[in-house]
Amino acid sequence: MARLGPGTALFAAYLAGVGGNLLACVVSQSTPHISLGASGLVMGCLGLLAIQSLDLLRHNLAAWKYILSGVVAGIMLFVLLGVAPGTDVLAHAGGFISGLLLGGVAVLIPTLSRPRANLINGILFAAAVIVPWCVAR
Repeated sequence: MARLGPGTALFAAYLAGVGGNLLACVVSQSTPHISLGASGLVMGCLGLLAIQSLDLLRHNLAAWKYILSGVVAGIMLFVLLGVAPGTDVLAHAGGFISGLLLGGVAVLIPTLSRPRANLINGILFAAAVIVPWCVAR
């Protein structure tokens, strides 16, 4: 949140969780696929953190070893925490990959961390949480 801002970080984490559950739903062999929980979102946050070193490219084009070490560290944590027996590994993998992609986009587009973008993303996050609850009633 310190690098992206609270609105952008919350909305990116939420979308990473959605991406994880979508991947689990699409790839799953069982019909219907039941997946509920925030573990995909947590793995998405891990992906968001792992890709933050991509920001080093703006200052030093030779920073690939630092970027690679950040991503590899994230992958190691994902393997240690996200593939335990009895967990929804597809949702975890989808959340992590979504977090990497969304984090990469957020780092490469610096305007997403500006106050106006954070306000808009915060409103979108709130709507993405509130609207489904209202529809489900």
